[in-house]
Amino acid sequence: MLRTRQAMLGIALLAVTISMLPASAVAEPAPTARSLEQIVADAVVARVGRSTTEIAAAGRTLRTDVQRTDATGAWAFGVGMLQAPAKPGEYPAAWLFLAQRQQTGWSVALESTQEFLDLAAKAPATVFSAQERSTFESAWRAGRSGLLALSNNTGLRLPYAVGATWTMGGGPHGWGGSESPFSSVDLSGGDGIVRAAGAGSVYTMCADSSNGGTAGGWRRVYHASGYTTDYYHLWNLTGLGASVNEGDALGNIGVNLCAGGSASGPHVHWGILSGTTRVAWHWRSAGKWVFWAGAAYGGYALHGSTQANVGTGLYNYGALGLNQGIIDAWGSGTINKRSGPGTGYGIVGSVADGTTVTISCWRAGTSVGGRWGTTTTWDKLSDGTWISDALIYTGVGTIGPNC
Repeated sequence: MLRTRQAMLGIALLAVTISMLPASAVAEPAPTARSLEQIVADAVVARVGRSTTEIAAAGRTLRTDVQRTDATGAWAFGVGMLQAPAKPGEYPAAWLFLAQRQQTGWSVALESTQEFLDLAAKAPATVFSAQERSTFESAWRAGRSGLLALSNNTGLRLPYAVGATWTMGGGPHGWGGSESPFSSVDLSGGDGIVRAAGAGSVYTMCADSSNGGTAGGWRRVYHASGYTTDYYHLWNLTGLGASVNEGDALGNIGVNLCAGGSASGPHVHWGILSGTTRVAWHWRSAGKWVFWAGAAYGGYALHGSTQANVGTGLYNYGALGLNQGIIDAWGSGTINKRSGPGTGYGIVGSVADGTTVTISCWRAGTSVGGRWGTTTTWDKLSDGTWISDALIYTGVGTIGPNC
């Protein structure tokens, strides 16, 4: 009985002691650790600059897809997305993320930031490979130098087989429809196989089995040039690693809506970006066609002076080399080649409209006007002849050194 009373007294004294301690000395319950998905969602919210209340009111949802982790669980890679409603005029936004687990929780960085590259430099190869890191570093440098530093010649082919003709069902328009910039075109036809427009690092931004039962969705390819290409509404996604070569199959044209938006029939919704910033197709080329914008879904494409309107076919000539140009005779069938940089030099041949030429260097000469402006720049071709730069689409100011 004595021991029992002593024990009860000790408990009472302990209770009094605790009650007399300052509030700061009483242990608080440990806060619940925030999940990786929550932290990625916060990063997406910060990137779009809209509150979660505004996002919900717009019928959009935040989505995190963890695609790779390392064996220790300390690293993760995937996609953070702002998913759109499945209706016309809506469009999703998505970014790749890298994450490292630290003592205080997950450290997360979205792409197109220095923080992303810093994590990429430390991440294990199973989460983010050296080849991916090289592509993203090149794209980051290109993006930092400014959009105007990127040649309007994207160095890309059209997203289907070279030598095939597909229909341009929708000319330059916004990623979601009529909003600017007009960064997308709609293409369909042929064998229906959508192919990478250039080599790079490839990612599945979202995938599901809607609209046909076969996995389909949205793929994105990052090119070392600084350009990025999006391929949406796909179905029958192919199995791929972290990289693709130009022409590798990505999937088939379809109507998949894994991230929202709309599709009235099977096609590829093909978008162009600089890094993660959407840019206009206007005056940019792919497959040796130069796109011209009009009203949303209107416009046309030019190969030399040949114009293809919406609803007509685009023959895939392949990628235009960065030291090449396309002869644009501005309505004539041919243009003259000269022995020197000016109209005062002798004519030494001619070249047909739409011909691809290789440029060695350039020099100032007599002023000539053409579709691409009035200029004194003359281009020396690989065969030693000269043509005014006003009559050659190159997508860039000058090619090669000054002769």
